[in-house]
Amino acid sequence: MSIRVVCPNGHALKIKDKYAGKAGLCPICKARIKVPLPEVDVLPEESIMDILQPHESGLSGLALEVPDFNSEPADQWPTDKTDKTMKVCAKCHKEIPTEAHVCPYCHTYVAKLADL
Repeated sequence: MSIRVVCPNGHALKIKDKYAGKAGLCPICKARIKVPLPEVDVLPEESIMDILQPHESGLSGLALEVPDFNSEPADQWPTDKTDKTMKVCAKCHKEIPTEAHVCPYCHTYVAKLADL
């Protein structure tokens, strides 16, 4: 692939990827140009959640079990803040099991590299 750059004098250039982030001279007018870094595509959070959701096709034997925390009364949940079996979701601030990678309440991906 190549990176498209326009020099200060308007010359359209195609520069090889290996020169990304470097400066050089326009081969036509010798004006100084800086080759930008290629843009990185970032997946929106909704797309990541679609990837993480279990799909019906071909995965019938691999069901994802998500505990139903709404079925237990809140007074029976662990309230001790030193309890290492629970962590707090950064988005909805509810307690979830430490081993959970996706919050069962707001469906936010909460795993860190140390969890994997």
